[in-house]
Amino acid sequence: MRLSLISPLCLLFLFLSTACFAANSDFISQEEKKINRLNGVLMCPVCPGESIDQSQNEIASNMRTIVKGLVEEGKSEDEIKAYFVGRYGPVILLEPATSGINIYAWIIPPVALGFAIIVVIVALGVMRRKEKSIGSDQPYNLKAEAISIEEKEKYFPVIDRISNE
Repeated sequence: MRLSLISPLCLLFLFLSTACFAANSDFISQEEKKINRLNGVLMCPVCPGESIDQSQNEIASNMRTIVKGLVEEGKSEDEIKAYFVGRYGPVILLEPATSGINIYAWIIPPVALGFAIIVVIVALGVMRRKEKSIGSDQPYNLKAEAISIEEKEKYFPVIDRISNE
């Protein structure tokens, strides 16, 4: 009985250790990683919003070939980006530059998000204070006023007459 359990456990251990080793080994070269990074940050000039990595257009395919050739020549990522910016302008980059006036594209969204979160928190606080001041038995600031007997005698016959018609 014990031997029958040891054999499958050994096989399982062997399988898992092999899988872990395979998952941790580096099969992709540094050049391939660099090419993939660059293909992900360069935009296809024909397909707005798509990187050349995603696009199936012939121009994107040519651009991928150029990127691969420039990486094989030993060019740095900044030099390759500058090459494409020189040909297509700064709109070819999917991420705006982090200098000059483009810095606002990086600063404004987080500031706006923070401001929106503060506004929501303040609005919720004001609504909670109003709810507490009104009381839990009368929501939405409706005041329940008692109808006097005279008003009941005046309006109930009118209601009965309308409902009977």
